[in-house]
Amino acid sequence: MKFTGRLPDWASAKDVILEMLRRHGVAGGVGRIVEYYGPGLATLSAMDRHVIANMGAGIGATTTVFPSDQEVSRCLRAWQRGEEWVELVADTGAAYDVHDEIDLASLVPLIAMPSSPGNVRPVNEVAGEKIYQTYIGASANPGYRDFAVSALMMQGRQVNDRVSFDVNPTSRAQLETLVRDGHIAHLLHAGARLHQAGCDGCIGMGQAPDTNELSLRTVPRNFPGRSGTREDKMCLVSPETATASALTGVFTDPRTLGIPYPRIADPDHPAINRAMFMPPLPL
Repeated sequence: MKFTGRLPDWASAKDVILEMLRRHGVAGGVGRIVEYYGPGLATLSAMDRHVIANMGAGIGATTTVFPSDQEVSRCLRAWQRGEEWVELVADTGAAYDVHDEIDLASLVPLIAMPSSPGNVRPVNEVAGEKIYQTYIGASANPGYRDFAVSALMMQGRQVNDRVSFDVNPTSRAQLETLVRDGHIAHLLHAGARLHQAGCDGCIGMGQAPDTNELSLRTVPRNFPGRSGTREDKMCLVSPETATASALTGVFTDPRTLGIPYPRIADPDHPAINRAMFMPPLPL
């Protein structure tokens, strides 16, 4: 899969993998390994690539491969693991069975409607339908920017009074970094519900939605019952779309909010609490 161009405002890595699902469905990668390359790759952070790779199983792929390049090196250095970096790129002239190409600049906010990751449509085609819940976090969108973009969208605003806006930090380190930089305060002040770090609602362990109520989530799967509610109506979206919809109470294309796009990069100095790496105290 060749990437060209650069993502426009209000489209993010989640929309890239949703575009893959729109094109190839939930079985398009069965028996295949998906390898990404091309000039557009340089515009995607290591955590952007994680978002795409995390949902590679959604298209049935055996695995997903990105090159280990200077961006991967930067990410490892930020987490004080720079000495572990090794450059890994495809051999010159490597041959592949199937070729496809995505111009990142052409992407728009997308949504996987109930109840399959492959049921993908542009958000603007379903805009206006009333929702019950939005949820950001979990393994498919675990990065600093995924929460920070949402926090800056919420700054000075309030969650719609009909919506449960759930925030699921993905690790204690990520949570500590977001607290340090003031983003958790913005989310809480806007009315978000903060949950403990971990998988939680992604696997139906809390935040289970009401029966037959629409829930917009940044998680990797929306098969029936995945949320913990048998008759759920889960949709898969980006943090930008989830947050925009939490503000309005309906499916909302974030491009229509009329606010500046928060440009956030993953930090080069995240909060690292090495005390958490120590063995437990002796009994």
